[in-house]
Amino acid sequence: MPTTSPTFSILIVDDHALVREAFTTMLKVEFPQATVISTGTCADAMAEARSRNYDIALVDIELGDRSGMELTTELRTLPNPPRIIAVSMHQEETFVTRTMQLGARSYVTKDAPPHELFDAIRATMEGRSYISRELAQRFADQSIRKGGAALAHEKLSNRELEVLMQLARGKSLKQVAQDLSLSPRTVAVHKHNLCRKTGLKGTVEILRYCQSNGLV
Repeated sequence: MPTTSPTFSILIVDDHALVREAFTTMLKVEFPQATVISTGTCADAMAEARSRNYDIALVDIELGDRSGMELTTELRTLPNPPRIIAVSMHQEETFVTRTMQLGARSYVTKDAPPHELFDAIRATMEGRSYISRELAQRFADQSIRKGGAALAHEKLSNRELEVLMQLARGKSLKQVAQDLSLSPRTVAVHKHNLCRKTGLKGTVEILRYCQSNGLV
């Protein structure tokens, strides 16, 4: 039985129209008492969140105009911020931890079954946190294997981590700058710093490292 309040509102933020439509359809069926609105950019999401108080915001971590991590931080500055559920293809522990440290209450992977998204919404509405079950199990297994040893990318700032993953996708500094709304010079500085911190040299090493650690 649903445990959410009789009426509540959900804001979906995803830059893929098919995903927005699929989420909207599923949520309206599962939560007929909810108002569900979708947006495709961070700018539209902030405008919508300022126009009314949303109880829940489903935020894709990778958006076309800006990072979903940035949006999470900005949404938290509103007088009555929504409770944020991050929805992403990323399944790496550091990425999940960073997102939740920035203010997300819950984290659901896009390949999780629909009932996990519904469970996350109910848990978040009740003030609890939720992480996809497969992720939670994987984190427990990784923690045992690592024995507390830190990975190289865990030294990076949130922005450096974003730049690292963008570069691993073969994007040029100019493309990364456009995607993250930064200047090429700023991206170059981030690249220099992340390479210094991780010891990675060049795009090939960055790609191999990100692939082996589940960052792309």
